[in-house]
Amino acid sequence: MDSFSNRDKDVFLITCEKMIDRGALMSRYSRTRELDLRTLWDKEFAEVPDRAEKFYERVFLEYGDESVAELATAQVGIQNVSNVLSKIIEESRIGLSYLEKSSRYVSYKEKRNGRYLYLDPDRANIPSRFQQRYVEFNDSLFELYEKILAGVSNYIREHNSFENTKFFLPSGKEVRPGEDNTTEEILKKAYDSSVRSRALDETRFILPASTLTNIGISGNARAFSHMLERLSASRLREAESLYSELLRELKLVFPKLIDNVENPHGLESVEYLKSIKSFIPEVIMTGSPVTRSVVKLMSWDRDERALNRVISSHYFERTEGDYESLYGTISLLSVPKKKEMLDKIVSLRSNRRNKLDRSFEHVHYTFEINTNFGAFRDLQRHRTMTIQRKMLSPDYGHDMPPILSKIDDLSREYVGALDEAKRLYKEIYAEDKNAAQYVIVFAHKHPTIVTMSLRELVYFTEIRSTPQAHFDLRNISREMVRLATEVNPSFQGAFKFLNKNEEELGRLSAELRKEIRLKNA
Repeated sequence: MDSFSNRDKDVFLITCEKMIDRGALMSRYSRTRELDLRTLWDKEFAEVPDRAEKFYERVFLEYGDESVAELATAQVGIQNVSNVLSKIIEESRIGLSYLEKSSRYVSYKEKRNGRYLYLDPDRANIPSRFQQRYVEFNDSLFELYEKILAGVSNYIREHNSFENTKFFLPSGKEVRPGEDNTTEEILKKAYDSSVRSRALDETRFILPASTLTNIGISGNARAFSHMLERLSASRLREAESLYSELLRELKLVFPKLIDNVENPHGLESVEYLKSIKSFIPEVIMTGSPVTRSVVKLMSWDRDERALNRVISSHYFERTEGDYESLYGTISLLSVPKKKEMLDKIVSLRSNRRNKLDRSFEHVHYTFEINTNFGAFRDLQRHRTMTIQRKMLSPDYGHDMPPILSKIDDLSREYVGALDEAKRLYKEIYAEDKNAAQYVIVFAHKHPTIVTMSLRELVYFTEIRSTPQAHFDLRNISREMVRLATEVNPSFQGAFKFLNKNEEELGRLSAELRKEIRLKNA
């Protein structure tokens, strides 16, 4: 098999068997006079099995150029890690792409080898005298999970029966059996799927942070190196174990590239991460945790100044003027005129997939978001945000899912389980504050500060306010827009596709569209 998809075109796939060969070959683009990379492969790589390893070793030794490590990639499966560790893994913003098992669409009521899916107490480093309680506590949460899932599902079906449900296509058109390729069977499947999704959205609140998950990761060697450093610096026993396993596997793909994690430079980086993790330059009075609003706007740009920035940036890319002159000219225009210009720019979007351009990245907002840990997991997926968060703790309160709150017996059990989580957390925390995080429940609030550009704010709030988004993210999105447009009313029209409608079976239209597509496939 050839190492390229073709030999005669200017666009081709590099299909060498070894990923490290592909990366090393692409690296040569910057320092070769050869006109065709395929010819270079034949001359320098094809007959030399360890050519790539030697190339990377020389580049690192002679130049210290880590950027070439971005050209070698790997796809890695990481299974049976806790939700404490998965959030550390997923803190990388550049170079890695993730796909994680979803607690919104996959039930966690099944057991494996007679045990529910939570981290073993030894791997979680739970002190020996608490290990039995840890096991009993987790078992009780998963048993309650099953009860809540059944109870919420029944409640939804009683209050939103199939017979009384109206079905709409994403276009907004209402459909009935026999119309638009729909049958009663298709409608029933869509209904059942949306009920299940809504019930899982409610039930995940009771899952513990020890819940096991699986993650698929695709990325480059440099980003994997940074992940390994972060794992090594985390002070979690589970992370230390994963570090060793992941390093072993990655050495099979790019041996020389990943060695830099354990060279003096890499070890120094780990020590820095460990020291900065808990470093406080001066002891100051911070007070006790207090209950705060779910979303609070902490920092923003003055409205007219923000408007000037966006419009001036837009013109800078499209005209001959320098930025300073453009900004001065735009500043002299009346506010109504500038709003009219902005509205014309925004009006070009025909759907939410038409993203605003980079002109809108010159305006920023900082929010404090006090939502539950379950919702944070969705928030963290947006990589262009700057996110900083506290350690998991029960001290910031918890959320009660809306449907569950209407089922008295289950909601009492739910609150009782959260009280037990807090007691157990406090006792374990006294001996190991890192291990204590494993008994936190998805319902517990997880304070976070988030800084993002106006462009990202529009993207985030539009996609997370859609009917199929989790109800926590829908509420957060709408509140973020309310607060942002309160201080920057000029940008009200930028949030063109923010969904303001509330639907209990939010996935119904999406599930209906899916079933119709399956029928027509």
